[in-house]
Amino acid sequence: MLQSMTGQGHASGQFQSFSIDVEVRSVNNRFLKLTTRLSETISGVEPQMESVVREYLRRGSVTISVRVSQQQQSRALNVSSETLRSYLDQFQLALEGRRALDWQWRIELGSVLQLPGVLDTPKMEESKELCDASIEVLRSALKQLNAMRSVEGQSMQRQLESALDEIVVTCGSIEQRAPQIVDDYRRRLESRVRSGLANVGHSVTEVDLLREVLQFSDRCDIREELVRLTSHVHQFRQSMINEEAPGKRLDFLIQELFREANTIGSKANDATIAHQVVSIKTWIEQMRELIQNVE
Repeated sequence: MLQSMTGQGHASGQFQSFSIDVEVRSVNNRFLKLTTRLSETISGVEPQMESVVREYLRRGSVTISVRVSQQQQSRALNVSSETLRSYLDQFQLALEGRRALDWQWRIELGSVLQLPGVLDTPKMEESKELCDASIEVLRSALKQLNAMRSVEGQSMQRQLESALDEIVVTCGSIEQRAPQIVDDYRRRLESRVRSGLANVGHSVTEVDLLREVLQFSDRCDIREELVRLTSHVHQFRQSMINEEAPGKRLDFLIQELFREANTIGSKANDATIAHQVVSIKTWIEQMRELIQNVE
């Protein structure tokens, strides 16, 4: 089944006192482009994450956001003795300089602890176990992303199949109409030539008419183009079913379908077929827009 390049996945996990939240978003791109926003504690795991993403995705512009937080109660606060002693020394100097004014100073512990640098919150250190846990949460988010992409891909495939059916039906109508083009041309040619020559007292032989009709028939023969167009439709269907990431091949087949439709329109030299070719090209353009988002 086809896979869309657009989707979003989210997963959360727990490792010891750490909470891990991962969000993955993807949009269409000709290649696989990865952007990561990681917490500092797992910044070293980026190469491994890119390797994991390539296991799940082939194309698309992918953004990964990973947030790692630790429960506050599990993060012990350290009192910086040196910083506290420095503040107290400065307080002492200030008191000594103003004893003559008979000022009274009172130092509250709660206020002192709020001074910059007194309380030191230790940084969360990166560990292999925490990185491995983040990778597992990423895998869960990627699976959710692919589930969403698959749902959209199935919808796109149904629309593409419908467009292909319309193209096949229209090709059948063109194939039925094609033999009548030569007969109509022969009748018009014979009527015009005989009418023109009658005024000057001349006539035209059947051989001369037949030669001109055969030349016209060769110029407007579209059987080969119809065969190739039908073949491209078959290849398109097979690629949607059998290939893992058929987006680039489908894009190429779209170009070939459009090329054959153009050739049929220019060679047929018939108004009815020209209208039918316009219908085919309209379906192809709708398919092209869908294919831009197929992985």
